[in-house]
Amino acid sequence: MHSSSDILAGAKQVLERNWREGRTDGGLVFGYTCPDDAKYPDQFFWDSCFHALAWSRIDPRRAMRELRSLGASQQESGVIGHTTFWQGPVRPSRALTYNVMNRRAFQTATIQPPLLGYVWAEVAERAGDASFADEGRAVVTRLHDFLDRERADADGLIGILQPDETGLDATPAYDVPLGWRCHPKLGFLALCSFNRRRAYDYRRVVADGGFHATDVLVNTAWILGWEGLARLGDPRAAARAEQLTTALVARLFDRQAGIFFAEGPDGELLRVSTWAGLAPLALDRLPNDIGHRIANEHLLNPRCFWLDYPVPSTAACEPTFVPGSDKYFWIERYWRGPTWLFSTWFILRGLMRLGYEAEAAHLVDRTLTLVRQSGFREYFNPITGEGMGARHFGVSTVTVECAALAEHRPSATQSVA
Repeated sequence: MHSSSDILAGAKQVLERNWREGRTDGGLVFGYTCPDDAKYPDQFFWDSCFHALAWSRIDPRRAMRELRSLGASQQESGVIGHTTFWQGPVRPSRALTYNVMNRRAFQTATIQPPLLGYVWAEVAERAGDASFADEGRAVVTRLHDFLDRERADADGLIGILQPDETGLDATPAYDVPLGWRCHPKLGFLALCSFNRRRAYDYRRVVADGGFHATDVLVNTAWILGWEGLARLGDPRAAARAEQLTTALVARLFDRQAGIFFAEGPDGELLRVSTWAGLAPLALDRLPNDIGHRIANEHLLNPRCFWLDYPVPSTAACEPTFVPGSDKYFWIERYWRGPTWLFSTWFILRGLMRLGYEAEAAHLVDRTLTLVRQSGFREYFNPITGEGMGARHFGVSTVTVECAALAEHRPSATQSVA
């Protein structure tokens, strides 16, 4: 990676700075990258997926350890929670808003976008390790069995209990159905309490009239997880990914608007344009005509998403768009406008798959520029490029992965079983 060697060196420094390893009192060995050493010291599920992608370009052995730690944290039910507290209980300052059943919990009871199958297959292929692929197939199968059993609707798409399960905590997509319970309003504590009293059991919450939704990003990750599981050697997984892609289009694609929207608790489409509506571009089986509509009408529209530093988390044409810091009293509301580099990976995959080579190169160039001028920050102003939030944010090292994809486009993904 000639043109991005400085980015590679900087990413390695951030990942090493945030690396944590050890052994629990119960004998579990762990090694993971915390998102930030001060703000987020624990292991976060989908952050770790992106950390592993970045590590796989630098040190595949670290990438394997990162994912093995997620596997080691897997509960008997098959779930792997949003956050795992390897080095002690959740901090008192976070206990009220973290989805734990009690203060001593080892892991939160809620999920994050289930991207693990896809990432495990990528890391196994890059490491050239078939036995690691076998490990991953077992872990991901148990996770998928849990999600099928506890979260899936009749069409196979899975539901969420809270917006933070999407990874996009305060996204405006759910403002209307949540109302006073939006993160981080005081009512959010009531939402957490309602779900905690039902042990974060999705079926119970739905039966009792609680908030639930079918999220675009979560289900995109769900489908990518099945695509990965196929590469890990599960013979049923490719057909399942195809079936789920069909269900996603049928249920969440708004043909009039030309973009995906989340579905609210009453089965209504929540017509707020956020980057989650673009995320299905990453799916191999997304029909090309739909991909081109999303790209041409929304992603590449300079009034909506194709800003100076794309891709903003909420479309600039939305009334809820705030490009910089957005506080509710003293608490930051995330994902309401700034660019987070989680999204770059999804969007880049779509642009490359659909043949938008110049636009893909532009996206990578702007992302490299962001990091060069502002560092590996947590999120960025999509108009000015100003970095905000954590200063050594692990997921922003996914820039390395994006640069590598753009420079060395693979001809096809391989089975690694």
